[in-house]
Amino acid sequence: MKNTQIATGTNLDNKQLALETLKLFRIIFKSNNRHFHEVEKAIGLGGASLWAISEIAENVEITISELAKSMSIHQTTASNLVDKLEKGGYVQRLRSNVDRRLVNIKLTDLGLSMLKNAPPPYRGVLPDALMKMEFEQLSLLKNNLSALVSSLEIKELNAAFETLASD
Repeated sequence: MKNTQIATGTNLDNKQLALETLKLFRIIFKSNNRHFHEVEKAIGLGGASLWAISEIAENVEITISELAKSMSIHQTTASNLVDKLEKGGYVQRLRSNVDRRLVNIKLTDLGLSMLKNAPPPYRGVLPDALMKMEFEQLSLLKNNLSALVSSLEIKELNAAFETLASD
């Protein structure tokens, strides 16, 4: 069995190291879920809705496809989020003055007020942490997680373009 030295100075075998790594995943997932719960408690909207609102606030005249790209989700998922936000009065859809075929999404006063009352980070703790990482660290993490996904016996590859929050 191969032993590995980690930052704590403790010798771990492969199984122990795997379990220690599992603990880190638990911390990440629980932290992410807790933030989403706090968001919903504070503003009555889910984490994905808050992220969408923040992207719309940052990007004047954003389209559904641009929103989907900025959140790394399916266009259908983005459209469903916008439908929900529009019904709640948080956003409105407006035809572009430049190209009448385009529909832009704009934040309403209610949406802006909701954003101001929401607990940051608006994207969620996991996307926020990932976006703050140095390129080299993030690249290494992506490669290692890709290897982990490759070794999974059951893979939900379509989940790559779904939101982490249950909105």
